[in-house]
Amino acid sequence: MQNPFVINRKLRIILVAPRIAANVGNIARTAEALGAELHLVGPFGFFLDEKTLRRTSVGHFDLQNCFIYRDAEDFWTRFEKAEMTCFYWATKRGESIYTQLEYSLDSSLIFGNEEEGVDSNFWDFKGLAKIVSCRIPMQTVRCLNLATSVGIIGYEVFRQWGNEGAFKEKQ
Repeated sequence: MQNPFVINRKLRIILVAPRIAANVGNIARTAEALGAELHLVGPFGFFLDEKTLRRTSVGHFDLQNCFIYRDAEDFWTRFEKAEMTCFYWATKRGESIYTQLEYSLDSSLIFGNEEEGVDSNFWDFKGLAKIVSCRIPMQTVRCLNLATSVGIIGYEVFRQWGNEGAFKEKQ
């Protein structure tokens, strides 16, 4: 029996058509540190194999604990509870600064690839999913590294949730 006083939090990091294996490896480590699920939506700019991803993530990548989708249609068809989670899309043209949002206890963070961001056809299959766009403010650079952006917004979610019990330190 589940304790009714325990707050169930769910964080998902969704990478759409990532191009650089090293970024995915770094993000896999960040997802593990946050206790977040990692979802990879193809097509990919590298071979998606255990050896490549293990090397790029310094051994912190388990392909078995990652959700992999062929393309946008496969993602929106197979993604469970799309109507229950709130999707936050990180884009340089986002309507809100990422710190101005209140993240739901079931949050999915969507990040596009390193070259084009999220292709417009990704949204063709979203159905009733609620999408909120956000941005990370920058002064003089065009964009940040994808893994850096995931870390910034991912840790903002946990900051807002409060970290009491959110992190279980390994002994």
